[in-house]
Amino acid sequence: MWNLAKMMNNKIVNTYLVQSTLLIVVLTLLSFTYMWLFGNTDTMLVPVCITTVFQLVACVAYAFVWKSVAATSVDSLPTLYMSASGFRMIAGIATVLVFCFASEDKATIRFFVILFLIYYFIILVYDTAYFMKVEKKIRHNG
Repeated sequence: MWNLAKMMNNKIVNTYLVQSTLLIVVLTLLSFTYMWLFGNTDTMLVPVCITTVFQLVACVAYAFVWKSVAATSVDSLPTLYMSASGFRMIAGIATVLVFCFASEDKATIRFFVILFLIYYFIILVYDTAYFMKVEKKIRHNG
């Protein structure tokens, strides 16, 4: 039974990592397309890279923390969802503030904040939908 639960957790985490990475890649390709068609590469390249790296790191961290919590205490998962969202929000605010203080160009700051928020909310919606589906399966099978 334990091996089945471990395989299920691995499958959930691997699926999440693949899907969230693909979503971030698509968002990044759309950002590069926008930058190529309408923008200034000097203004937009660094914000796209920082936003992409932030989201990738956040998704990988979320997946491994989820896997660890799911393996030790399934009952703690709802608390994890709330705390992970809160931590991501605090880390996102910190990232935006550091970028705003480090950059002097208002156009770059404006683009970064808008782009960061777009990625943030799309990933937030994806995470919510994905883990609601996972939670339903866990409760249904448990």
